[in-house]
Amino acid sequence: MSGSRSPTWRCSAVTSPPDPNADLLAQLKSTAVLGGPASNADLLAQLNAEPLPDPLQDVEYTGDLAVDAGAELDALAIGFRERTKREDERFRLATDSEFWFALCFKSREDKDAFLKAAGLMHIGDKYLDGRAAAAVLGVDMPTTDTGEE
Repeated sequence: MSGSRSPTWRCSAVTSPPDPNADLLAQLKSTAVLGGPASNADLLAQLNAEPLPDPLQDVEYTGDLAVDAGAELDALAIGFRERTKREDERFRLATDSEFWFALCFKSREDKDAFLKAAGLMHIGDKYLDGRAAAAVLGVDMPTTDTGEE
């Protein structure tokens, strides 16, 4: 085979995409500092925990499609009502203006520059846990136990 050339293989640098869970992992690690899960096993348990019970777990099936479908719909309606109550309470706590404040900047770039310079970006970029921010900034906080997370 005169004149034939072997194929030329070219390798370009391959980079991995950024970890989509990096922010979540940083937030979980910051809770560990503040009395949250203290070990990798605790963090793993928190990540793998069932967030809500299965609303269909107590449905007793009879074998009658119409009766069973009605029982499932009733159980789902109860589940939605319970979830709405929990969400209403979560929203009330999240928007109660007596225990949060806001900082405003002229641009997103200014906000990000502040968070990076203060060493707070790993806690979040919009809503930060105040105790986690205080720990990063070296601010001593009084110990208060409200019984709420």
